[in-house]
Amino acid sequence: MGLPQPGLWLKRLWVLLEVAVHVVVGKVLLILFPDRVKRNILAMGEKTGMTRNPHFSHDNWIPTFFSTQYFWFVLKVRWQRLEDTTELGGLAPNCPVVHLSGQRCNIWEFMQDGWAFKNNMDIRNHQNLQDRLQAAHLLLARSPQCPVVVDTMQNQSSQLYAALPERLYVIQEGRILYKGKSGPWNYNPEEVRAVLEKLHS
Repeated sequence: MGLPQPGLWLKRLWVLLEVAVHVVVGKVLLILFPDRVKRNILAMGEKTGMTRNPHFSHDNWIPTFFSTQYFWFVLKVRWQRLEDTTELGGLAPNCPVVHLSGQRCNIWEFMQDGWAFKNNMDIRNHQNLQDRLQAAHLLLARSPQCPVVVDTMQNQSSQLYAALPERLYVIQEGRILYKGKSGPWNYNPEEVRAVLEKLHS
């Protein structure tokens, strides 16, 4: 998408090496100095708000770091970011999505009308759209304060918005007004709230 193929593959190779070194060094440090690594991870989690959720103990997520699943997940996320084409103030991609009823639409229409932590919901990789819709119903059971749609099985929305594992956007009239950093470490719901309050003032 944004980069020429040879450039993209070279960048992917570099990211592969970076992630591999990160995971190997992290795993070795976790084995040799578990308390120090735990303190550093908790400090990072405190800075981002991850440690404030009483239902989400650090014992659920620190042991998952530097595992094989973690490696593949981080690699997938970092590779996807290489193809991020969204820009603040730029035109928002109008990707296909699916309502939970199964009705297909584009994301603009919707707006107008595996690696996982322990003790998390066990949602396997979706093999088809029905799996994805079923997983979305778990979210609906928690009564979110917004409509819910899912990406198609081609994952076009996730790719174009570089949304894996999560990223917050504010889009109005097809323009990106806010593009948050990728989560879970770097996203900031308070920034989104400020943008929305400014829009409605």
